[in-house]
Amino acid sequence: MSYIDVYIEHNSLQLNTTFTYACKEPISVGCRVRVPFGALDLIGFVAAIDVQPRISTVKEVLEVIDKEPLLNDELMALAMTISRQYVCSVISVLKTMLPPALRPSSSKAKIIYEDWVVLNDPQVDLTPKQRAALESVMEQLPMKASVLRKRITLANPLLQKGALRLEQRVKTSQLDLESIPDTSFSLTSEQKNAIEQIEKGTKSVYLLHGVTGSGKTEVFLRLAEKVLTQGKQVLFLVPEIGLTPMMIQRVKARFQTKIAIYHSSLNAQEKYEQYLLVKNREASIVIGTRSSVFMPFCDLGLILMDEEHDASYKQDSMPRYHARDVILERAAFHHCKVVLSSATPSLDSYARAYKGVYALVELTHRIYLDMPRIHPLDLKQEKVEQGISARLWKAIEEALYRHEQVILLLNRRGYLPVVKCTQCNETFTCPDCGIALTYHKKEDVLMCHCCGRVFSFDHTCPHCHGHAFYHMGMGTEKLEETLKLRFPSANILRMDADSTRKKNAHAKILKEFHDQGDILVGTQMVAKGLDFERVTVVGILQADAALMRMDYQSAERAYAMLEQASGRCGRHEKEGHVYIQTFDPDHYVIKSVIDHDYISFFKKEMLYRHLGKYPPYVYLCTVIYMHKEETKAMQIAQDAKDHLSDLVVLGPISISMRQQKARVRLVVKGKDRSVLNQRIWDLVQYHLSKKTTVKQEINMYPLGLEE
Repeated sequence: MSYIDVYIEHNSLQLNTTFTYACKEPISVGCRVRVPFGALDLIGFVAAIDVQPRISTVKEVLEVIDKEPLLNDELMALAMTISRQYVCSVISVLKTMLPPALRPSSSKAKIIYEDWVVLNDPQVDLTPKQRAALESVMEQLPMKASVLRKRITLANPLLQKGALRLEQRVKTSQLDLESIPDTSFSLTSEQKNAIEQIEKGTKSVYLLHGVTGSGKTEVFLRLAEKVLTQGKQVLFLVPEIGLTPMMIQRVKARFQTKIAIYHSSLNAQEKYEQYLLVKNREASIVIGTRSSVFMPFCDLGLILMDEEHDASYKQDSMPRYHARDVILERAAFHHCKVVLSSATPSLDSYARAYKGVYALVELTHRIYLDMPRIHPLDLKQEKVEQGISARLWKAIEEALYRHEQVILLLNRRGYLPVVKCTQCNETFTCPDCGIALTYHKKEDVLMCHCCGRVFSFDHTCPHCHGHAFYHMGMGTEKLEETLKLRFPSANILRMDADSTRKKNAHAKILKEFHDQGDILVGTQMVAKGLDFERVTVVGILQADAALMRMDYQSAERAYAMLEQASGRCGRHEKEGHVYIQTFDPDHYVIKSVIDHDYISFFKKEMLYRHLGKYPPYVYLCTVIYMHKEETKAMQIAQDAKDHLSDLVVLGPISISMRQQKARVRLVVKGKDRSVLNQRIWDLVQYHLSKKTTVKQEINMYPLGLEE
């Protein structure tokens, strides 16, 4: 009998401690166990073994689920680090590290197995027909039992006599995309120099700042090639699922090897299968989104992070980690290099490169033509028809006439962003979040783009029972409809969160656009990473919307989106033209995009950040208090502000509701990361001591301020 410490499956910070149990079986740290907890049976994760019990009466483990640890020492230590840095429970990190089928949770997804047939004893006594049947399939073994039964009629006698036997294996799925030919080409002098700087450099982190179309992916592939020949593993990170298919195709075409793919679109079984490929060293290359940073690598040789500026790398639920921080920890453990890549680096990363913390590597020229020409369209002067200026309509028509392609960016999905009654001016809002609902014409529903709730719409105002509504604004669905009416013979595709809900939808849309598409309409997911030869026109509608957010990062996000979208055209032999519709063409963000001048933007924005005392000059934490009564949430928030009197605290202010609860926000600033971290942990303990029904949510180092 030994005593073990266990983290139980609940994420709450109130239970962020281990509980001691007695265990009769041999067990290791990193295994799951089923334990009694109050009146419940819960799944837990073993954090320590052979401990001294802290109380006299210790309950026994009900079941040891794993014979071998699921997480090695590196990942267990990493979980503790992330918990400490991001002020979140250890169990929430452990759950995030594992595929859903392995998570310590009573309601976890089940692993699906299937029967395989393997050779057992070919020497057993068989009839001539049975012997002939066995010999006809022997060289193809092992094979699925279902396949064997289709091939031969004597499968059951062979199994009964012991010539063959059944073996359960994890059911596998086919995730392969269509193969493409390798597009390796001669390196430019800039690319050669970049590769040499990274391979021979002594720094552990490199920021590859290259303009759009400068060949950053080819640099990635050449760096990976060398690491793979040394027998090490490579992690390719992309920010969104939409970029995964293109990266997979490029990597598969180059290396012709098995690749592990990991992103949120996979089901629990597929994630488990990909996890095993890495754990069993069957795949040396992993391509994935944020969660792939936790794959069970044993010999990581290189980490490549594409579009490193993207906000998708920050998780917005507990544990609210940033993938960049995680890969830096993993790289330090494996003694491997990290390459962060972007045409529009985050201010944090570029500031670190500017100071020499990271090594800066630059690609300043495109592979083919010069940067596309930017045409600012001043909406105060332009003639606008159905949300599109006359000059942009003409550019689209001319591109279609030349059999070239067009990408239009409108960062608002749905049909109508706001539904408002013409008789009483009532605006349809979400009862949970208090924000305007968006009308989706195809499904004829109202949807909250914050919480995802969907409401039926009978086209009747609930306030005055009127049937007439203002048509305010435009979303991607309405833009698609407008274009189809204007260009009935054009193949128009839409790419947004609604059109990509189905499995593999991203890859199918991109393939159709590549093969026979004319116009691609989409939200910000069409603004990055896409590379199509025939795209010569990019139109950016409502460019000012991103600048109007009340957020310290609004300018940085707007610049990145506009510059990235501009880079989608003129990437090969044909000149590109970008049309930006704006009411403020003299805004410094718009001017920096027109000149493709990141440095100018960086200097101006850093000046504003310094004056306002925002990152990267300070570290931030947002603390949100939630309750049905706003006055209670406000009072607890004010108490918290008083408790943090040694730090700069902005607020408390009321922000939009969630789950029918009022929310009150504090913004905490600190120059020293470790001091800020410790004070927030102190605040958590202070909040727990109050035993209040007001819920507290912590977001360390947020990439924006919720409104």
